[in-house]
Parts: sequence; C-alpha cells; structure tokens
Amino acid sequence: MPSFSNVKYVYDPETLKMMGAAFDTACQSFPPDLKDHEGVRRKLALLILRHMDRGERDATRLSDLALLDFMR
Repeated sequence: MPSFSNVKYVYDPETLKMMGAAFDTACQSFPPDLKDHEGVRRKLALLILRHMDRGERDATRLSDLALLDFMR
C-alpha cells in the first residue's frame, strides 16, 4: 500500500462533485478533438486542483480560472 504521509489535501464528497462539475464545464469549451486528449484532461484537472487548493469554492469561477490558466 502506498504511503499517505505526503497527502496535503483531502476533499469531501460535495467538493469532489463541484470539482467534477467544473472539469466537465471546462471540457465543453475545448474543440471535439481535444476533449478526449489525455494530456489536455490531465492539465485541466491539475489546474482545477491548484485553484481549489488556493481557496476557490465556486464551480463556475473554478472552471473559468482553470481555462484561463490553460490558455496561457
């Protein structure tokens, strides 16, 4: 079993649901050929995690911020 000593954050079910909604909303902004691209999805997920860890708690804003950072 992997060590969990380096885990910094644990998310409750409602937070995970909100993060998933933000991810799905952001994915809808991509062209069809990028929506299923593994690298795109991974980068977007990491950006959502980053903004969540920085304190953003609004799903729409979370999605918008992740998209803005993705385009940089």
